[in-house]
Amino acid sequence: MAPAKTSRAARTRERLRAAAREAFDELGWQGTRVQDIAERAGVSHGTFYTYYENRNAVLVDLVTDTMAAFIELVSQPWEGEDVKTALQKVIGGFLDTYEGDAPVMHTWMQASREDPEFGALYLDLRQRFVDRITEQVEGVLLVSGRRGQVPPPASIAAALAAMVEHFAYCHFVLGDAYDRESALDSLVLVWGSTINSLAGFDVMDLTALGDAHRT
Repeated sequence: MAPAKTSRAARTRERLRAAAREAFDELGWQGTRVQDIAERAGVSHGTFYTYYENRNAVLVDLVTDTMAAFIELVSQPWEGEDVKTALQKVIGGFLDTYEGDAPVMHTWMQASREDPEFGALYLDLRQRFVDRITEQVEGVLLVSGRRGQVPPPASIAAALAAMVEHFAYCHFVLGDAYDRESALDSLVLVWGSTINSLAGFDVMDLTALGDAHRT
């Protein structure tokens, strides 16, 4: 294909992607038709089908880019000057990536309820994060010698991941308003407290805190 045609095709594909993102955000997964995407992109139905087999295919294209951004995050060294800085980098990176792709994430969740393909893609991405967190948890337990005294590392990792996932969904998709810095500080506090507990360090007695607050 000649360079000019290649460039024109790339621009058309990008217009379709942007139009699909807009349509999914406005109409939701179930409410979006191929016609809605084509109209927003300013192309015919025939042009749409030149690039995508159906609306599922264009969502897979969008989801693939979103997955790549998260995979890049999970693949980076989870390091910092101290544990708090490292957690701020990881959790903050997750929140920023989720916020940037919130329309895609929302549509992805909607599609997952009715199409196993999208559910499988999400679980694959989630497992990458859980596996990475599990590695960190196992490292802490190896040093502390507390492996047999706490729940399985994978379960701890899944719970920590779910906390951030659901917070991001409620905040960026459902509109539950929080200040980013206070939200990040809160998530880091809970994750950090968990790590301290796994390491065998003293952590705050939340029950006592609650009693003190009530008095």
